Amino acid sequence: MEYRQLGDSNLKVSAITFGAWAIGGWMWGGAERKDATEAIRASIDRGVTSIDTAPIYGQGTSEEIVGEALVGIPAIKCRYLLNSV
Repeated sequence: MEYRQLGDSNLKVSAITFGAWAIGGWMWGGAERKDATEAIRASIDRGVTSIDTAPIYGQGTSEEIVGEALVGIPAIKCRYLLNSV
């Protein structure tokens, strides 16, 4: 996995981000929860360090699924990344 420095910080994040909009269902058809959590875990196992989710994705369903997938994995949620590009 390729990693990049996040703006002016000392943080490095994966060049690939897991996009979690579709797993929320609303407007996208969704995914089975088990399949979605397995996909998130598989991406983490392969070095992905960031997940794009938001309260609007599936009206909160995406965030619930991401939370289930991250049980036992140290993680933080960052709502806004300003001046990071």
